[in-house]
Amino acid sequence: MSRLLGIVAIYAFMFIGWTSAGLFLLLAPMRAGNLIHDSFGLCPEVRRADRGKKTVLRAIGLGLLGFAVHFVLRIAALAAR
Repeated sequence: MSRLLGIVAIYAFMFIGWTSAGLFLLLAPMRAGNLIHDSFGLCPEVRRADRGKKTVLRAIGLGLLGFAVHFVLRIAALAAR
């Protein structure tokens, strides 16, 4: 039973991580973009007037949320067998 709980906990943490990252990118794209810029230097700095950068970050956030939903549906299909 404890092994099953460990596996469930790992998948729950992965789901929570993808969901929180997706929501952060979706709801606060300027902060998320600047956090990525300051931490890793992967994208240019996001300013208030940068609509294109914000739209791209929001699209990435939606993609992460879609992946999290797909992940949950696949796990539910496995559990239903």
